[in-house]
Amino acid sequence: MGRFKTNRIKNIRHHFANQTKNNTMKLIYLLAILLLVLTTGQAQQKRDTVHAPATEKKTKIKNELGLSKKQKATLKASKNDFKAEKLKVESDTKLTAEQKEAKIKELKEDKKKTLDATLTPEQKEKAKALKAEKKKEKKAKKQAKQ
Repeated sequence: MGRFKTNRIKNIRHHFANQTKNNTMKLIYLLAILLLVLTTGQAQQKRDTVHAPATEKKTKIKNELGLSKKQKATLKASKNDFKAEKLKVESDTKLTAEQKEAKIKELKEDKKKTLDATLTPEQKEKAKALKAEKKKEKKAKKQAKQ
């Protein structure tokens, strides 16, 4: 009988030791998942807050310029064409870096010409003033950081 009790006690100890290991592993996995969820949520929040002001600024500029529907459509088409052409240039493996840079510069000039042709003289003046204001704000922010 003594031997039976000894084996039984060993089995009980072994059982509790395994339970403790299992519980510890479960706790570690739970903490890892919780940490992952929390950091992912914070990263998503940061990304959302970074892009919101840029959209607001673009909307503000469009509203201040008083673009007509036709002008908005023309500028949107120009922007989409520019993006598509830029992607083609960037993915073209036959071109050197200098050639790509020159092509993109050309595309930007074409986009600017379309913008100039689309805007009225008053809108051009407003756009110029807004650009100068934006430049001043950027310079002030840069100086504030230093």
